[in-house]
Amino acid sequence: MLLTAWLLLLLRGGERHGWALRNGLAERGILIDGARIYRHLRELESEGALTSRWTASVGGPKRRCYSLAAGGPARLDELAAGISATWQLHAEFVDAQRRGDVEDKPGAVEETAPTPRMGRELVAAWLLLLLDHHASYGYDLRHALQTHHVEPDPGTLYRVLRQLDDAGWLQSRWMDSAAGPRRRQYRVTAKGRRSLGELAVLITGIRDSHGSFLQEYQQLRDKRPSEGAER
Repeated sequence: MLLTAWLLLLLRGGERHGWALRNGLAERGILIDGARIYRHLRELESEGALTSRWTASVGGPKRRCYSLAAGGPARLDELAAGISATWQLHAEFVDAQRRGDVEDKPGAVEETAPTPRMGRELVAAWLLLLLDHHASYGYDLRHALQTHHVEPDPGTLYRVLRQLDDAGWLQSRWMDSAAGPRRRQYRVTAKGRRSLGELAVLITGIRDSHGSFLQEYQQLRDKRPSEGAER
């Protein structure tokens, strides 16, 4: 999602060939091999977001240049909305981890907001952070995650819990229940606390990379009204 959005954003500035797009990404700290870039460009062209043409070059072979098609700006806005939602999800974890307080009521999320992209590393980090405060059960953990807008399906949640348990980041044991079947209780280990710090660094990096895109995207949007006024 992020690479596709960056390509569209770079092409808002005008027609570019593939090598220039690669350099533009590199200037922003995004080091991607050319084959992957061209694969994304072909996909965007097939979707109707881009057009391309062969152009002559001075002292070299012809080059394929890309520019936005009619559907390009709308596709960029759609991707930016998803990236913004993903940024918010990761930023909320970073803030909670720095505060050391996961009980605060999170801000409301608009019902019409796009679904953010949520990796298992974010689910794992939230589980470790929640369990660092007190031991808990799978059902209670799922409810706690939902209050922070992290809503993995039950299968994913318990799969991540098992993986953390197997890795030694969590310990679990069966507990008797006064009004129902036995339940598995989870608690974080010392190894899990150390790993939480490593995951926090990873998630901070994801937040920052999405934030860099959103900053440049917003700068572009802020320019649009003045450009229209000049005409």
